Formats: sequence, C-alpha cells, structure tokens
Amino acid sequence: MAIQDCVWSDLFDDQARNTLQRGFVITGTISVILSGWLTLTIFFTNLRFNLSYRNLACFTAVACVRRAMPMLSYLLFANYNDSWHDMQTFSCEFFAFWETFLAVYEVESLTHVCIERYVVAKYITKGWVIPKRHYLMFQCLCLLLAGLYSFPPVFGLGRYGPDFACTSCTFDMTLPDTWQRYFIISIFLLRSVKPALFMIMMLMWTRNLEDNFTSSVKTIKHLRFTQSVIAVTFMNLACWSPIAVLRGWVVLLFALYNDVQIESHAYVQWAMWLHWVSPAVTAVSVFLIDDTIRHKMINMHSDDIETDEEEKKNE
Repeated sequence: MAIQDCVWSDLFDDQARNTLQRGFVITGTISVILSGWLTLTIFFTNLRFNLSYRNLACFTAVACVRRAMPMLSYLLFANYNDSWHDMQTFSCEFFAFWETFLAVYEVESLTHVCIERYVVAKYITKGWVIPKRHYLMFQCLCLLLAGLYSFPPVFGLGRYGPDFACTSCTFDMTLPDTWQRYFIISIFLLRSVKPALFMIMMLMWTRNLEDNFTSSVKTIKHLRFTQSVIAVTFMNLACWSPIAVLRGWVVLLFALYNDVQIESHAYVQWAMWLHWVSPAVTAVSVFLIDDTIRHKMINMHSDDIETDEEEKKNE
C-alpha cells in the first residue's frame, strides 16, 4: 500500500507524518512501560487473589499488548517494508485485523470492568456470593465481541484500509455505495457508542446500589475500588473521545454526502496521540487514587496487605 493510494494521503505531508510516527513511538513506549508495570503488579502480587483487580488487569494487559504490537511488527516485518510509509498488502490486512481485534477487546474489557462493579454491588445488596465463573464469562464475552466486530472484513463484509496517518491499517470507516454502508455504520455504533453508554450506565447504577451499603471493612474496599474504576473509565473516555468523534464524523459525512474533507491535521495528530497514551493515563490514575495499587507498585515484594480468605478460596 503506497501513500498515494491512501484516501487520507493529503492530510499529512511527509514531515508531519514522521512527526506523528515519532509521537506514536513516544506515547506507545510510555504506555507499554506504565501499563505493563500496573499489570505485572496485579498478577505477581497477592492482588491476583482479588477477582476485581484481576479483571482490571485483563484490561490493562490487552491495552499494553496493543501498544507493543506495532513496534514488534515493525521489527519482525522490516524486510517487507522500505519504511513505515510503504506496507505490503499482506501486512496491512494482517495487522489491521489484529489492531481491530485488540482495539475492540480493550474497549470491551473496560466495559466489563464497569459491568463487574454493578454485578458485585447487586450481589452484595442481595446478600449473595458472586461466583468465580462470572469473571471467566466476562472475558469470554470480550473475546466474542472482539471477534464479532473484527472478523467481518475477512468474509467480505466491510474492509480493512489505511488509517488517517496512512502508515497503519484498521477497520475502514469510509462507506461504500452498497448496502454494506449500513453494516459499517452499525459496527461503528456497536464498537464506539454502545460501550460508552454501557460504562456510564453501569457506574451510575453501581453508585445507586452502593449508597445502600451497610458500613463494613468489605464494603469500604468495594467502594474504594469503584472510585478507582470511575476515575479510570472517565479518563479513558476522555482519551478515546477525540478519535471516536473524528471517526464518527467520517461515517456521518460519508453517509450524508459520500465524501469527507478533514482540514486540520493537528487535531487528528493530537487525537491519535491521546488515544495511544491512554494506558499510561490509566496507570497514573490508579496509582494516584488507589492506595492498595500504589503501595504494591512501589513495593511489589510486600505482602502486608490482607487478602480476604474468600477470595483466596476462589483462586
């Protein structure tokens, strides 16, 4: 795929595109380091016995892998490309699939972190014990939805195409003149709008249920963790919104006029960087808000934080 074949080729010149790529490397590296630190902290300390923290770690892990993959792919497939700007069809299709799959998995993982907060609050209100199989179900649903939204181009429904920078590929949101335009609009709504609405609704319902909690050590822990999830959710929504609005704008203009013109490459540049650095924002948010995580991130070898015996039994 040459630059001149990219529908967005006029959006960036070579200098701006190189600047954008350097920004991706910087934000990606920061994200991989900080989100990897947070993920390892949860999985390699006694926080892994807490199913809520482990559910959060699944989200941070996939976000970390997604940012690490482009760097790894460049090293592995450098012989297929003269530069970041000239990708072969195979690499475009292959990496576009995995980028789409991991992008959906990332969003759905955070959505199910919010759903888990509501389910836990509901079970506590009813006096029930939440089964461990619920957490397996959360991840299975994330995998199912990631596959459901990323596989269609493999079977000819929609297509993979260049992203705004023309240096990478993703699920193409430009609409064809066929009936598939309605399918692509549906995919966009299901991938971007539906998860955001679910996150907000789940957290609102969770807070309403938690207002009725009786005061105890266990409920206080759940209340504090919910506060951390609220912070993480809204910080990520803030980071994801600019690029989501931009893609929505593309879908809307193609739906109405079969064409779109984006004048400001600066907005596109900052929107993509902000989206790419969101795992680092997650790690910083949790570090600042959650005392348990902060203690463990600073001293991963310390096990002085108590873990409920019930959580250990669920392991």
